[in-house]
Amino acid sequence: MTDDSTITHETFKQFERDKFSLVAQEYDRAIAVVTSQVDEAILDAVEAKSGIRLLDVACGTGWLSAAALQRQAIVTGLDFAEKMVAIARERCPQGSFHHGDAENLTFESGQFEAVVCSLGILHFPNPEKAIAESFRVLKPGGRYAFTCWTPPTRNPFMALILGSVQTYGSMDVDLPSGPPLFRFGDPTECQIVLSAEGFTQVSVRELPIKWTFSTPEDVMPKIVVSSARLGSMLAMQTDEQRRNIENAIIEGASKYVTENGVEIPASVVLAVGYKP
Repeated sequence: MTDDSTITHETFKQFERDKFSLVAQEYDRAIAVVTSQVDEAILDAVEAKSGIRLLDVACGTGWLSAAALQRQAIVTGLDFAEKMVAIARERCPQGSFHHGDAENLTFESGQFEAVVCSLGILHFPNPEKAIAESFRVLKPGGRYAFTCWTPPTRNPFMALILGSVQTYGSMDVDLPSGPPLFRFGDPTECQIVLSAEGFTQVSVRELPIKWTFSTPEDVMPKIVVSSARLGSMLAMQTDEQRRNIENAIIEGASKYVTENGVEIPASVVLAVGYKP
């Protein structure tokens, strides 16, 4: 018999897989270019260097994998969305990329010296299982690092988008229920979960990121066409709600106009663990 949580998890996974495949090209242009700002910090955290075998979980369109290949690491990437994997293969012909599930890795135990996961943890219905799988495929002495968005209280970009929806629209839209978006934006939660899965020498720090847009008017349309959950939430508002949300986002983004365009600050948590 299948329990309700399994059904919910599978429904969420299917939504993510379908939606991220649909937006893969726009995601690559609008979001991956932003999140790549912390790629070097992630690779430093796992001591990525020439010859190291590295697994990029939830590799997306391959920006982090490409940075690892620049360091001459031996890179394997994995993502749930087929179109993401296709773009990663184009970007990184020297890497080995697979369509697969972070919660059920098909790799042998102890196969990698490093495992990285850039902003994937918030997309896993059972993140503990994904972390346990990363622990399993690591060699003893290997390192694991993941990033997650910080909550709106420490993240002006998320505060602007979600605050505008909360004020002028509805957060209660017809989307499959998923894991809490900012659970691992809490350093204590990162420490507890990584330690519980067997990691030692756990460290957590915050890294700044800037979202960049040409004009304040570009912010909402770009998010709608390039993200899965956030974009769907915005797209599912009524016409009036959308107009009001968009006006609020334009007004908020206008405060971040620079001579180079719009630069809205944000941040991620970088959590790192060592497999003894």
